[in-house]
Amino acid sequence: MLLVVALGAFYVGALSEFHWGGYAPDWVKTVLLYAPPKSNVDWNALDEVFTTIEQHYVRADPNGVRLTEGAASGMVGGLGDQFSRYETEAQYEANQNFLNGQFAGIGATVQQSGSQIVVANVLPGTPALKAGMKAGDVIVAVDGQSTAGWTADDAVNHIRGQANTTVKVDVSRNGRPVSFTMTREEISVPSVAAHVFDGKVLYIRVFDFGTRTATEFDQALKTGLTNSVKSVILDLRDNPGGYVDAANSVISEFVRSGTSTVLVQRGGKEEVRTVSGDGLAFNNPLVVLVNENSASASEITAGALKDHHRATLIGVKTFGKGSVQEDFKLRDGNLHLTIAYWLTPDRHSIEKTGIMPDDTVKLASSQDEYSVQDAPTNFANDTQLKAALAMLEA
Repeated sequence: MLLVVALGAFYVGALSEFHWGGYAPDWVKTVLLYAPPKSNVDWNALDEVFTTIEQHYVRADPNGVRLTEGAASGMVGGLGDQFSRYETEAQYEANQNFLNGQFAGIGATVQQSGSQIVVANVLPGTPALKAGMKAGDVIVAVDGQSTAGWTADDAVNHIRGQANTTVKVDVSRNGRPVSFTMTREEISVPSVAAHVFDGKVLYIRVFDFGTRTATEFDQALKTGLTNSVKSVILDLRDNPGGYVDAANSVISEFVRSGTSTVLVQRGGKEEVRTVSGDGLAFNNPLVVLVNENSASASEITAGALKDHHRATLIGVKTFGKGSVQEDFKLRDGNLHLTIAYWLTPDRHSIEKTGIMPDDTVKLASSQDEYSVQDAPTNFANDTQLKAALAMLEA
C-alpha cells in the first residue's frame, strides 16, 4: 500500500512539476506514460526553418532566443485573434506594472483608430505633457520605427522602457509633423479619481480595472456620498479594461443581487459571475459615461448596469471587445490568450458591436473631455458630462 501511495504521489507531483509532462525529461515522460497533445502543427517544418536560417542567413550565429520568441509570436498570430499574444518576461512585467498603477514611460495613453495610433489622453505632470504632446496627436514613428501596421499594444511596448532613458516620438498634428524627445519617468497612475459637483453629484472616473480599482472605488463612494451628495456619475470613457473581478466589484456597488456577466468558455461551458451583495450605492441615481474607447471590463460594467436598469448610459457606442484573456506563464515568457467570450446579464454579446448608450451625445473634439485631475472645476466643453449633470440635477 505504501508503495502504491508513493508511486501515485510521484506521478501527480511529476505531472504538476513539468506542466503535465510536456517539459519533462524523456525518462520522466516514459515513466509518466506521457503523450503530447495531438495536433497538425508541423514541427519538422519549423525545425527546417531554424536550420536553414542557421546555415544560410547572411549574419552568422543568429540570436536563438529572438528566433524562438519570434516563432512563438507568429504561432499566436496565426490564431487571427488581436487580443491573444506571446509576451517576453519584460513585456509581461510591464503590463502587470501598468495594471498595478506603476510603470516607466511618458504618461500618455494611446488608442487604435482604424490603422492609426492616436494619443487619447496626456496625464498631468508627465514627460508627455511637459513636451507638449496633446490628445488627438497621431503617432507615426517611435525611435525612427514607423507605426504602420502596429496595434496600440505595439506602440505602448515601444514607448515604455527603463526610467531615465529617452524615447523619440513622431506625431502628425492636423497634418503637420511634430517630434518629441522625452526622458521616461516612473509614472504612478491612480485607478480612480473623484470630484463633487455643486455639493450634489459625485463624479468618479475609473481609468482602468486593475488591482487597486475595487479598493479605491469603494473609498471614493465612502468619502463622496454624504447627506447632500446622492447622485453618481461613473466615467468609463477611454478605459481600456482590465480584470473581470475588478469590474464585478464596481458593479456590486450599485446592483444588490443577480448576474454581473456570463463567461462562455471553450466547448460552450458557462461561468455565471454574480454581484457580492454588499455595495454602498444600491439606490443612488446613476449615470455612466462611455465612448468609443470604453472596452472590455468597462463594457462588462456598463452592460451589467444597463441590463439591470440601474443606470442611464450617455455618450457614444463602446469599443466592442467581448472576450476575456488569461495569462499562462511559460518557461521563458507569457501567453496572453483568449479563454472565453462574455455576455451581459441579459445574454447580449457585444463582440465587435459595442454597447449603444441610452442617450447618444458626441464630443466635438477629444480634447474637450473633462480632466478630473488636471482641471477639476473646468468642464465647459464636455458636452457628455454636461448632459449627465443636467439629467441628474433635473
